[in-house]
Amino acid sequence: MLNVSKDLSMSMGTGVMQHVANSLTAVAQKQGKKQSAQLNELNKKQSAMLSYAPDMIVSGHRIYSFHSPLSSEVRFEDEYAIIENESLGIIATGRTQHEAEQLFAMEFDYIFQRYNELSDQQMSERIKAIKSMLNTIVKEVTFK
Repeated sequence: MLNVSKDLSMSMGTGVMQHVANSLTAVAQKQGKKQSAQLNELNKKQSAMLSYAPDMIVSGHRIYSFHSPLSSEVRFEDEYAIIENESLGIIATGRTQHEAEQLFAMEFDYIFQRYNELSDQQMSERIKAIKSMLNTIVKEVTFK
């Protein structure tokens, strides 16, 4: 590339070389602005992340009280709220955060009940670990 530039400068006048350099600079600036605009648009589409940490969950006729708040992540993507607790393997999606919280509570209730029905021989190591976490987190289960 360097040799091409030298060859061009020898065969073209200084004014032509300056024009080519200015054109290349203008193209680079346009591309930079375009990339910047694309990054700004991407940032606008990025999801917002918040925390969801209930100290109790109510699902159906059961109330789960925790020893400490159950720290989970809330994201908003497009028109949906997503609540996720990666440790427990729970992901709940709703059109509103309230709907996602209700679905999260239902999923929590389901896995708590189901995992405690199963014997250790019926569970994978991962499910055993989740069952242990669930039973450590939950202080008490009461009924409405």
